[in-house]
Formats: sequence, C-alpha cells, structure tokens
Amino acid sequence: MRLRRLLQVVALVGAMVLAADAVVSQGKDAPGKPKPSKADKPQAKPDSEALVDMWVRHAMPGEHHKLLRKMAGSWDMAIKYRMTAGDAAVESKGVAERKWILGNRFLLEEFDGGNLALPFQGLAIYGYDAFEQKYTSVWVDTTSTSITTNLGTCRDDCKVITFVGQHGDPWTGIKKRSRGVTRLIDENQHVLELYEPGSDGKEFKVLEIVYTRRMEN
Repeated sequence: MRLRRLLQVVALVGAMVLAADAVVSQGKDAPGKPKPSKADKPQAKPDSEALVDMWVRHAMPGEHHKLLRKMAGSWDMAIKYRMTAGDAAVESKGVAERKWILGNRFLLEEFDGGNLALPFQGLAIYGYDAFEQKYTSVWVDTTSTSITTNLGTCRDDCKVITFVGQHGDPWTGIKKRSRGVTRLIDENQHVLELYEPGSDGKEFKVLEIVYTRRMEN
C-alpha cells in the first residue's frame, strides 16, 4: 500500500511537471513572439507512466541486488595481509556481519579483522547503482581517516566481481589505485583479493580474505 501511494505521488509530480512545462511552452508562443522552427522544437517529454517506470528502475532493488544475497549473514574470516610485495603475509582471524538496510537496497557490513600489527575494524556498504549500472561499495576502517569508494562489474555469470577505487597513500602523498576481486565460490564461501601497485609499479596482492559462513549450532 505504501509503495502504491508513493508511485501515485511520483506520477502526480510528473504530471505537474509536464503541465507546468506545457504552460511555459504556451507562453513562449504568445502573440508578438516568433514561433520556434521545427529545428528548435523540443523533443517530446515522457508521459507520467514512463516517468514512474524510470524512477522505479533507478530507485528500487533489482535483479543485480539478488547477487548480494549470497554475501548477507554472519561470517568467519581468514585474513592474509602484506604491506609490500616482498613481505611475508601477516595472518589473522576475524568475523563479519552483513545485513540489509534501506529496504534491501544496500548491504551493511561490520568488520572485525582481529589484529594485523594493529587492531583492524571497518564498516562497508555494498550495493548496485542502477544509474551507473555497476556494483558499488564504500569502505572505512581504523587504519585511516579516508572514505574509499569503488565501482565494479561482474563476469563469469556474476561469480566474479571486479572493482576499482583509489585511496590516499600517506608514504607517497598521492592517490593510489587499487583493484579488488570478489570470487563467489558458493552460498557459504567467497574470497576477496585486493591488489595495489608496488614501488616498481607492478601489481601485487595486498590482502586476501576467505569468508566462510558461520553455521548456527
């Protein structure tokens, strides 16, 4: 019922916009003013039903959000991290909780990565941007004061999502490009790999997290 009322409001607003546009257009054609030529004639406006349809496609969860269902729930994590390509990986165990927010539009993650030299906690929001037509994520954690945003695409029947983003590197003072790969193994396991360029410009794996669904006893 609430959705129906909301759609009715959107349709009404669309109709009002079209009516106002028509009034303005009539004023432009008043006596004493030159009529626009065919070349200057504006393109036809979509009707209110089309406006509602466009709004629904961009505002409501769709098929791509179903993929994110595999990532919802409680997870145990096996983490491997290295700061430079030649370093031995530091390993840690952690837990993550992911739940739907804002009407199943976004997936909120609370992340506790244990201790990787320093305590490592973070928050993430995952979603699918229907306007960009790409998967998206936002990430913050205890290792910086930055907000990292990423856009991603999927392949192999959406079993692999590849995303790209940038974050500030305090050692160089510049923005560093990162590439992430999420591999959806099955309903109970997926793997996140994060790659960055090293000092030689070659990409290396900075982070690997194996997520295993925590089963209820």
